[in-house]
Amino acid sequence: MRLLFPLLFLERFVLYVIVAQNPDKITRRKVTEATMKTLICIDGHVHALKATRLAAKFACTTNSEATFLFVRRYRKHTRGYNIRGKATEIFANWREELPEMRCLHEAEKVFEKARGCRENETEIGKPHRALVHLGGGVFEEGTIRLRSESKAHLKIREGIPHEEILRETEEGHYSLIMLGIRRAGECRWSDIEHIPLSIAEKAPCPVMVIGKEFEEGQSVLLCIGKKDPPESTSELIRVIATRMKSEIEVLTVLRSGDSTFQFSKKNSSMIDEWSAGSLTVSQKVLTGKPADAILEMAPDYGLIACSSSEKRKRNRLGNVTKKVLCRQCNLLVLR
Repeated sequence: MRLLFPLLFLERFVLYVIVAQNPDKITRRKVTEATMKTLICIDGHVHALKATRLAAKFACTTNSEATFLFVRRYRKHTRGYNIRGKATEIFANWREELPEMRCLHEAEKVFEKARGCRENETEIGKPHRALVHLGGGVFEEGTIRLRSESKAHLKIREGIPHEEILRETEEGHYSLIMLGIRRAGECRWSDIEHIPLSIAEKAPCPVMVIGKEFEEGQSVLLCIGKKDPPESTSELIRVIATRMKSEIEVLTVLRSGDSTFQFSKKNSSMIDEWSAGSLTVSQKVLTGKPADAILEMAPDYGLIACSSSEKRKRNRLGNVTKKVLCRQCNLLVLR
């Protein structure tokens, strides 16, 4: 048995709950339209809400799941309430006392509005046996009900943001991570960390970084280099293009002219598969510096998709993907 420690607010008490789960039932999910499991990282910034609206458009099937995560920096003096120190205190209005919960509930409202109402959707999920900490070292056994899988889950973790996001990703087996980009001047910790870059380098699944609204009908630009894209590319791009009613343009930028260039058999097969369906696909080959060419074209597209281009034994992005990530555009880092 493995113990997880989620925070639970119950009858105006802030309680610590230990939920027992069977680890044998936890399996890594594939990126498919019916089972996409998305982690949306919330930080109170406007770009995070843009990512939320986009996630709502993806969550159009009954089996899709969405989790909103706010990472609360753990310090000697943290903003908001000390949850651990006030575990038995009654809050007259606990949402107002916790800035993190205000951000999460704001994101949830944006998500539900963008997704639209669903009939017969249940709020409460299956019961779990739980050990509830009443405070002062006193525990009591009970039964709790967390939100059902059809509802968005709201989570708070304490620690260093990119480390906690990666831990949540590993534990939750997510298909996709979504977060908003932040310019250096808007983040007081920017001199010591770049959260989207850290997540994109080390995450075990695709990462989508949002810097502007991705509207329906805008095209998706898939950038392919010398190496074939990851296995998840075909299905994930198809799901996104279908839900956003987007055309797909496959781009390769050669550093020097090559009149004999052809896409690999794998890429050609992927393009043919998309074209055989309801998607409109075009191909383009340019000559020049890849990063410069992509950034010049970026404003005309709703989403840029690039491979992570991992270097052996290192969690590093390829130079082209890294340069695109550091700009104010929507980027999907494929894995």
